[in-house]
Amino acid sequence: MAKYAIVHVENTQGVVEFAEFLRDSGWKILSAGKTEQLLEKHRIPVIHEVALEEKIFYIQDTAHLVQRVLLARADSEPDPDFPDAKDDTIPLLCMNLIPFLDPDHKNHRFQSMPVMTSNFLISTILKNSFNNFENLLILTDPADYKDAMVHITTDHIKKEFRLYLAAKALNMVAAFDGGVASSVLRSAPYNEKFLNFITFPFHREMDLHQGMNPQQKASLYRTPVDIGALNGFSKLSGKDISYIMTADATFAWDQINMLYSVLRNQYNVKTENKDGYPFTTQFTPLTGSVFTIAVKMSNILGAGLSTSVLDSFRKTYVYDTQNITDAAFACSAVIDAPAAREIVSCNFSVLIAPDFTAEAKKILSENKKMNLIVSGKSNEIRVDGKLMNGGILLQEKDSALFSHWKIRTKNRPSQMIADEMALGTKIVMSTRSYSDILIKNNAIVGISQGARSEIEALEHVLSDAQRNRADDESLADVLVCDSPVPFCEQITKLIDSGVAAIIQPGGTPSDGQLAEYCDEKNVVMVFTDMTHINF
Repeated sequence: MAKYAIVHVENTQGVVEFAEFLRDSGWKILSAGKTEQLLEKHRIPVIHEVALEEKIFYIQDTAHLVQRVLLARADSEPDPDFPDAKDDTIPLLCMNLIPFLDPDHKNHRFQSMPVMTSNFLISTILKNSFNNFENLLILTDPADYKDAMVHITTDHIKKEFRLYLAAKALNMVAAFDGGVASSVLRSAPYNEKFLNFITFPFHREMDLHQGMNPQQKASLYRTPVDIGALNGFSKLSGKDISYIMTADATFAWDQINMLYSVLRNQYNVKTENKDGYPFTTQFTPLTGSVFTIAVKMSNILGAGLSTSVLDSFRKTYVYDTQNITDAAFACSAVIDAPAAREIVSCNFSVLIAPDFTAEAKKILSENKKMNLIVSGKSNEIRVDGKLMNGGILLQEKDSALFSHWKIRTKNRPSQMIADEMALGTKIVMSTRSYSDILIKNNAIVGISQGARSEIEALEHVLSDAQRNRADDESLADVLVCDSPVPFCEQITKLIDSGVAAIIQPGGTPSDGQLAEYCDEKNVVMVFTDMTHINF
């Protein structure tokens, strides 16, 4: 009695070796399309199966193939319900497909998609095969090929192993179906932000070195397309990546993406001055600039904007040299040798950049602790959320920098101050609230994250900035607040210490008093009417 197997895969990893094993073990292989061509290229005999063709017009061909799968018997005894069943049943399926996600509808593939495609044929066969899992060997993951060969060789395949493989097949099919549904519903003209069911296909990319703590296990999952910071990562060197390293690297690179997505080109905001006169504030485009940021445990330890990698790094590094060890450092530009010579001694855990020059790689390789990661992808994920106990919270990503400005003081911000206000606001949007940031010369000189109140945040940012300030220096150019700040002792101390401008949402009962005090001290204050709460 002939033994038949379907071999029809999109992920071709290990399939040639497995097909060679089947051939040598006396199996007859059914296939079509690219898999058939691959096997024939390696001189593996293949029976062409019309039901597996990409363009199939007769549904009865598929029905017949499914029937051959459903009638398969592990014990070679015919099904009593189908005593006339033929002996050409198919007890082994080596099939897989690659889930995809097309959230921006870039390919417009669904407007003219035929009712049936080869992918849907695969999912149809696999879903039906689950009904007969006790008699089938259903292989969808190349990682299972070796175990399957052992079981086949010994002719001892346990029911538990068959069920395990069948469940993995359903898991893969569910991811594929979910990707198709999500792609359609989230694209034009539907633009559904929150689906009835979360069906984004995330694939396990790798097991990580450890979780947040050594006793915790962790894995990295990615979407099947090049969107989001994670999908652009390519590891060049370094030790095993941990959960914290991955989280910090992603967070740091996300900040760079967010900043340049808004401010790389000309950005304007409608503004009205204290007398109600309307005009437009224009911000200097960041084209040609270099932004760097250091992150540890999802806390920002420093950030700087300059015209060179080295100068930007120095602005980022000097702010918190005590705690910056083991931080993730991200740079918007290619890291060159001059910057690498100083970075190499800083003991960062991860360096992320669009690339590294050959000389920079050689220099940085001296520090075996550092992981070098190349990432050129921008962030296109438009939602964020938190995994909860029993569910998940989702919301639109906070990506709108400003809707308008209201200048509450007599003086308007200069171009330099306006640009620093935009930079600081973009940074504060990702810090844990309540949060305040002090910016000076396009670098963080003080930061408070995760305070319990607006007042506490002001106290922390003041003490933080005073640590590194010389007695004869002004404290900062700009104070940026993610939530409304009242007129209080803490804000007056910041102003009296040399803060030149304040940007905040506004909306407290004491707004008028604070505006009057700012006018007395010749300080500029801008209200945005937009909070940027984050936790």
